[in-house]
Amino acid sequence: MKNREEVLERGETPGAVGITRRDFLKIGGTGLAGAVLLGTAGCGVFQQGGDSGGQNAFSYSLGAEIPDMNPTTMTDVNSFRLITNVMEGLYRIDENEKPQPAQAEGVEIDDDELTYTFALRDGIKWSNGDPVSSQDFRYAWLRAMDPETAAQYSYIIAPYIKGGVEFNAGEGSAEDVAIETPDDKTLRVTLINPTPFFLGLTAFQTYYPQRQKFVEQQGEEYAQSADALLYNGPFTMIQLDPAHGATLAKNEDYWDKDNVAVQRVDCKVVKDVTTAVNLYEGGELDVISSLTSEYVDQYEDTPAFQTLVQFVTWWFTMNFDDEVFQNENIRRAIQVSFDGDALADKLLNNGSVGAEGVVPPGMAGPGGQTFRGAVGPTVPKYDPQRARELWQQGVEELGREPTLTYLSQDNSIARDIATFLQSELKKNLGANVEVDVQPFDRFLDLMNNREYQITLYGWIADYNDPMSFLDLWLSDTPLNYSNYRSERYDQLINQAKVEPDEQARMDNLIEAEKLLVEEQAVIAPVHHEGAALLVRPSIKNWVQHPTGTIEFKYARVE
Repeated sequence: MKNREEVLERGETPGAVGITRRDFLKIGGTGLAGAVLLGTAGCGVFQQGGDSGGQNAFSYSLGAEIPDMNPTTMTDVNSFRLITNVMEGLYRIDENEKPQPAQAEGVEIDDDELTYTFALRDGIKWSNGDPVSSQDFRYAWLRAMDPETAAQYSYIIAPYIKGGVEFNAGEGSAEDVAIETPDDKTLRVTLINPTPFFLGLTAFQTYYPQRQKFVEQQGEEYAQSADALLYNGPFTMIQLDPAHGATLAKNEDYWDKDNVAVQRVDCKVVKDVTTAVNLYEGGELDVISSLTSEYVDQYEDTPAFQTLVQFVTWWFTMNFDDEVFQNENIRRAIQVSFDGDALADKLLNNGSVGAEGVVPPGMAGPGGQTFRGAVGPTVPKYDPQRARELWQQGVEELGREPTLTYLSQDNSIARDIATFLQSELKKNLGANVEVDVQPFDRFLDLMNNREYQITLYGWIADYNDPMSFLDLWLSDTPLNYSNYRSERYDQLINQAKVEPDEQARMDNLIEAEKLLVEEQAVIAPVHHEGAALLVRPSIKNWVQHPTGTIEFKYARVE
């Protein structure tokens, strides 16, 4: 058997598991998911807040309401960020984006890398005093896969565990799912294929335990109030009002309470970034975790200003059902027709960078390298002259000059980006581009029904591995909005999913990205999303993961 340390040393377990393939990511809006909603106001964090009695405390500003605190069904950013701090899985992502033992004290992995045996810590308990048991994990994991109770995030667990796909599809029973509890302190899981990032997945919110007796007692009221949840994380929730916010208090029964410095966090629903900035200036707010562009210039030279590149990539997705985008020269022309660096630096101005590929910077790659560090750029350089030449070749092949209809989301930043890209394509291609602005719900409907021609689409990683992006273009996935079909691409991705050798697995993923971007010009990556933050110097060790989650556990107020 391999222990956890051996696996980590070999680089087989990428770390940060974040929030992700929900229907959308609102950076500071109502949702954080794989598909990304452009330009909503950022989630901010407020100051030493409320009646904290002089204790180590601060107040955190949510960008929208808290719609769902049920870890089985939640899909939005605010709920995910809160649940991360009041509950905990077998592993937890640390400040360095690595999975570390949490409710589990460790794991043994069989030599075939299919069977994981987790040993739970002594003394871990729920907020009602009940012990946390291996059965709590099994119950929660099955609940996430059970077609009667499962939600969107069943996909983050069912495809990995033996028997999970069949159970999730209603074609098998819970007893056929390879999750065993030999005793209260042992959880044994058998996977379908070797999954190098599985330890990171156990830190994901859908993998959090739930106490069956308590869930059943609460019935439909489960997770609807602070008293209708049990907590096993660094904090407990002592108040919850979905429309106005929540209050968290340090969990004195948490196994690692000695490393939790903050006593209280007041999470308040504040939707407007300008309001957040005013509160910051008034000394009532300590951290704004997603500062919008207009405030970056104002604060970028101050000690409080920080930026990070998130595990988020935006790209032009082009509908292959449309005759125009069946033409490779048209697609290649679009790839080199816009300046992604200018869009990131001048328009977004929030730490974003021009895209180098599908997989964003910092994401795990082969041999301890990042993926981008190992592969380098796969996106061709901005080249207006070449763009015009390719466009003219495509026009000749089509036999007509096409008018492009660009589908845009209906918010200020999305509109600004649409105007920028419309101008770039007009200037560098001579293309006539009409912009179709739609509310986000309608935008999603049009995408899901493939009733669009070209749009900008974004994705945030579920976990720290290139697969979290690259399996989006499998022929049989509903998230393949481009309608691209390639037997070779399917082979590369499906082989990577079962490949036990890590280098060979990465080689498949590298070839898949090159096929997608370089060889067939399926998409045109535009930028990797950044986040601009204001963190008052008195707040130390603020941890905001590139997958979107925020950790209160590691913070200190001085």
